Amino acid sequence: MVDRISALAGQEMPRNFGPDLTMTERRLGAIWQLAAWPGEVAGAGKLVARTAGVRTAPGPRASASGKTADLLRIEPLKWLLTSDAPIEKPEMGATGTPLDLSHARTVIRLQGEAVPELMARLTPLDLRESAFPEGSVATSAIDHVAVTLHAREGGLEVYCFRSFGLSIWEHVANSAEQFAIV
Repeated sequence: MVDRISALAGQEMPRNFGPDLTMTERRLGAIWQLAAWPGEVAGAGKLVARTAGVRTAPGPRASASGKTADLLRIEPLKWLLTSDAPIEKPEMGATGTPLDLSHARTVIRLQGEAVPELMARLTPLDLRESAFPEGSVATSAIDHVAVTLHAREGGLEVYCFRSFGLSIWEHVANSAEQFAIV
């Protein structure tokens, strides 16, 4: 198996910006994009839910967590299947197609009470708990780069293209510096 080198190799981890904001990388073992063919969303949803170990596939703007994987609804016909451990190619039969993105994404994890305020400076979404509760998923942009946002385990995970991983990391860190001032 090919060794993956993080786009954030050499960066200080975790980055602490005072008591209310921490930034780190979440190194995932697998990221699969599971796309349903038009008209096959219900059948594909059953298969991807079984693969993730959840009862039902999540609807728009939502996610579901199984014992070993998370399933994020990122588009009307697409989910992301993510896991800390490697996952073999999911079977979708004639309902859709899987695409391995494990080497193609960087995931930046933000934690702390200042996360919604920081993200208000970076993306046009309201990410306060009342508007973006645990399990919510959204697609947006940071500095003109497409990102997927996932509210997970009391924090926010930012999925971006690996080639933009370091740029997004630096941009978020530069914006977060204001929270380190006491």
